[in-house]
Amino acid sequence: MNQSLKFYLPVIFFLLFTTALTAQQDKTTSQEKGYQLMKTFCYVCHNPNVTSHDKMLAPPMMMVKRHYKPNYPVKQDFVNAIVSWVHHPSPERVLMPGAVRKFKIMPPLAYPKEDLEAIASYIFDHEMDKPAMMKKMQAENGNHKMMSEKSAITLNDGKKWKVDTETIKTMDEVNQLLNSFKGKELADYHALGKEVFAKAKKVILDKNNKGEDFEQLHNFFHGLENNMHRLMEAKSMEEGEKYKGLLEVHASKFDDYFEE
Repeated sequence: MNQSLKFYLPVIFFLLFTTALTAQQDKTTSQEKGYQLMKTFCYVCHNPNVTSHDKMLAPPMMMVKRHYKPNYPVKQDFVNAIVSWVHHPSPERVLMPGAVRKFKIMPPLAYPKEDLEAIASYIFDHEMDKPAMMKKMQAENGNHKMMSEKSAITLNDGKKWKVDTETIKTMDEVNQLLNSFKGKELADYHALGKEVFAKAKKVILDKNNKGEDFEQLHNFFHGLENNMHRLMEAKSMEEGEKYKGLLEVHASKFDDYFEE
């Protein structure tokens, strides 16, 4: 081996090692910054340690991530969406309509863009703290039985709940959309999930639906929610068809519980 090469090889290896180590340290520092900023800025309202629905000011970050990531599976898109929402929240871009009905739309916050990017990057890359209420319910009931019962749809003393004409029309559109869907590629299933979500959002945000009628309507869409997200995140045509089928079955039951 060339003598000069023998001399430079250890130097090259050392530089590569220190560069990789520095990059890892920078990444760790960035992640720690994102977490601390999230606790400082976001947990003021999105606090996972709240133990009662009545004391909640906003949905916990775990639920925020659960709604955003299916819509923005690419990290940079996810980060941009979070930053844009915090700076300019608007009804048109709502991804958590049930939370908006309960808590209203959050006010615009003038936090520095780089801080919000660090927070959003952390959220995308990490599991969020499980809400204290969820931990408590799981410990007391197992498999979230209490949560399932709370969100179960029921009739109104044997009668159907009343909703407005626009809701009936929108749900007819949802059922027609699902029944007539023929996916040719995976992206078609992702688009279907987003289209169903857009119509569900329209129904939930309709302020003509209120009181116990709205609560039961919200419960009905809670049953659709997970399958909508899974459809948006489907990894194969088979998986997409599975969740499309589950959505179709659930949506077809709307008329069993609601009428104009």
